[in-house]
Amino acid sequence: MTTFDLTRYLARIGLSDADLPVTPDSLRAIQTAQLRSIPFEDIDPFLGRTPDLSPAAIFDKTVHLGRGGYCFELNSLLHDALKALGFDVRRSMARVRRASPLGGPRSHLLLQVDIGAERWMADAGFGGPGPLIPLRIGDDRPQQAPNGRYRLRGDPATGEKVLERRSADGWVALYGFDDAWVGDMDIAGANFLCANWSEMPFPNHLMLAGFDGDTRIGVFDRTLRTYSAQGDSHRDLSGAQDLADLLRRLGLSLAPDTPDRLWAKLSAA
Repeated sequence: MTTFDLTRYLARIGLSDADLPVTPDSLRAIQTAQLRSIPFEDIDPFLGRTPDLSPAAIFDKTVHLGRGGYCFELNSLLHDALKALGFDVRRSMARVRRASPLGGPRSHLLLQVDIGAERWMADAGFGGPGPLIPLRIGDDRPQQAPNGRYRLRGDPATGEKVLERRSADGWVALYGFDDAWVGDMDIAGANFLCANWSEMPFPNHLMLAGFDGDTRIGVFDRTLRTYSAQGDSHRDLSGAQDLADLLRRLGLSLAPDTPDRLWAKLSAA
């Protein structure tokens, strides 16, 4: 791996390394800033391209070119930034549950960070309504984030820690993860599977997510959803221009013809 350009990364997310010692407050600031600045988007897999997970390619796409990415890109970027700052961080793979009792294949990358005697879950790359801040692992009690209430519940059936979000209908399971070691080969295999297997959502569905203040914005195909501590709402996108306006609201820098290409594939489907 080439040397991580911490100064450029922090400028991209609006922070300075002068105020980032290895503390829970710094971890919270970094995750929140990245989520606010670098959106989740699966535009490359949706348009038939497998994302390049080399550190240089991820950095160029997300920092230099003003793009986002999906979990393998965004949490790899966060991992390298935290390592450069001196955090004790390791990678974990999760099974996305989507409110089901069990998840599918290990298709989501997240991070676990040890700070002193505490362990934290850090995630800046989930396409669903995840927390804006890291969550303390080992505490089953609800934890309040600016964008909602969350908890990490132990699942005795799978041995996983399950991230859940409180909704109007009760606790909703988002994904489950464990402490198994994760290497580059695991991430490369999962990336190829997610980008190319027809049973995964990424080649077949447009998914976008980002923040406007403390409100999380999520898109699945033509449906726009917002999630906040005040409640959730949704509406349908009306066309390519509506989609283009949303992409700008999320802060994505894209080729001028991209909204039309995306809408054409959505319309064909």
